[in-house]
Amino acid sequence: MSRYQQRPEQRYRKKRMKRKIRNRILLVSSGAMLLTILCLAFLLVIYQAFRVYAQDEGSAAPNPSESASSMSTSSTTEESVSSAVSQTPVESSASSEEVSSASSQAASPTADSYDYTKPVPVTQEVPVSYFKDAVFLGDSRMEGFMLYSGIEGAKSYTYKGLMVDTVMTKPVIPLGGKTVSVMDALEQNPSFSKVYILFGTNELGWSYSSVFEKKYGELIDRIRKINPNAQIYVQSILPVSEKKNETDSVYNNQKIATYNQLLQELAAEKKVFYVNVAEAVADSKGNLPDSDTVDGVHLKKAACEKWLSYLVSHTVAVN
Repeated sequence: MSRYQQRPEQRYRKKRMKRKIRNRILLVSSGAMLLTILCLAFLLVIYQAFRVYAQDEGSAAPNPSESASSMSTSSTTEESVSSAVSQTPVESSASSEEVSSASSQAASPTADSYDYTKPVPVTQEVPVSYFKDAVFLGDSRMEGFMLYSGIEGAKSYTYKGLMVDTVMTKPVIPLGGKTVSVMDALEQNPSFSKVYILFGTNELGWSYSSVFEKKYGELIDRIRKINPNAQIYVQSILPVSEKKNETDSVYNNQKIATYNQLLQELAAEKKVFYVNVAEAVADSKGNLPDSDTVDGVHLKKAACEKWLSYLVSHTVAVN
């Protein structure tokens, strides 16, 4: 029987079968296209997350030697240094292994008996929960620490390229539906009991170190005005790698050591606690080990964990 002689029912069944097959093909194609789109979206999210991780952990930094050499170009310095990480006091001779194996862990000194001319000594370790009522202020080095050290509960008022002058006015902290400066954020949330500060890397290109010291002192005074009872910890600038130290005329460990000496003297003058965190990550030569950095400045996760271990074993007790 030819197809023209088939019964109407048979021809209808064949048409319906063809229609079903065509619809299934369209459904499968649509599903495959949707799955492909979802996979691409997922890969894009992973890629963006990796980019953020790479930038914070040590993406290639711009050449800081092109940064500003005077106060009039300090804004340029901020941008060029923002991709550079923590820097180091050359005077620290103890390696991270020596620090971690220190056996003389005395009870934390109190503020009444504390010698402000010296760095905070090794003390009995406190739990990480010690920092739940703390605020951490700083640039991208501190931002990386808050992301990778494993610290929990503390407030993070950090921003890439932040400096001791822009911390007063630059709106970088999202709060209450708007963006405010770090100082404004502190004033609106004054219930902290400890403040850990890390500034200095971005300011190495300033023409006058005395201006850095003056602005840092004003920052301490402002924090005290907001919360007179808070403990203030000034952290040393962290080291750069040996290669960075030898090739950069601005961001090198000799200049960092000079700034750290100023910070220690300022801490004694203002009666705040100087914490020499640089020795937690510096090698025996005072450099940041290559294994702890990608760009010679920013810290990897393992180095941030060493940093946190140092902080929990260098504290001052409340009176």
